[in-house]
Amino acid sequence: MLTVEFNTNKEHNMTTATLPIDAYVVSLDETQHYAIAEEHKPHIEQIRGVYLFNRNERTYCCEMTPSHYLIHLYDVVVLSAAGEALEESARDRLHDEYENCGGEPIYLHCHSVKTEGAHCYHGGATGVSFEDANYDDQMEALREHYCANNPL
Repeated sequence: MLTVEFNTNKEHNMTTATLPIDAYVVSLDETQHYAIAEEHKPHIEQIRGVYLFNRNERTYCCEMTPSHYLIHLYDVVVLSAAGEALEESARDRLHDEYENCGGEPIYLHCHSVKTEGAHCYHGGATGVSFEDANYDDQMEALREHYCANNPL
């Protein structure tokens, strides 16, 4: 159940509704965005980008369809059976090569973000009090939490 708080700005005579953060972490197949070396292709099944987003936040990017703002957390290389058969040092090199590329926040249409299944984690209530923190500080705290505590 979602609750709605109303904040009144008396200076501008405005009232805005604020929904609580409904945190989700999703992993998306981003293999197509990588230039994987030919010698690495048999060893890599997928490269997945892991993102945090607030399901209650929607952005309209100059179009009628709303989008979620996804904050990049980290990348994960999913090895194929041939990749799993490699020596540990070779597997580590693959992870180092493709997981440490960084990442940028992205926008995806709300309907295309799957919030159920193996590639999604619903953070829900974190148990952390954010009474004195603004929205950006709350999301940054969640980003740091999920970067350090990989849910997927």
